Amino acid sequence: MINQQFAELHSYLRDEKEIGIELQNLSNGGYLVTIRNVPIRSGWDRQLVDVLFVAPPGYPAAKPDCFWVSPLLRLANGSLPQSANEGTAIPGDPSPGRPLTWFSWHLQTWDPSRDKLVTFYSAIMNRLIPAR
Repeated sequence: MINQQFAELHSYLRDEKEIGIELQNLSNGGYLVTIRNVPIRSGWDRQLVDVLFVAPPGYPAAKPDCFWVSPLLRLANGSLPQSANEGTAIPGDPSPGRPLTWFSWHLQTWDPSRDKLVTFYSAIMNRLIPAR
């Protein structure tokens, strides 16, 4: 299931030539999805970030929750984004110690028979654009 959805996410991003994606197994049975060189619009202190999120054990019945960006991300005025911090690590991160900004961003609804990795990525982008 996860490999098929990962392939769908890769296909969804195919028009973004510079974006790369990676799927890593986590020791807890979940998966870390990394989407590299994601362009974000004005209002941030940088134009490109890596977006990371976890497909938890039991996915898709267990929905993804929260996400991270790397390197650290601030609003253009230097402020920390709304509902974010720089001290929360990815559980089981295969690259511990990397600079991360964690976003406490939770989906209100998740239907495991309909929603996919693309759904969660779209929700992340709706959080990042516009900057707040």
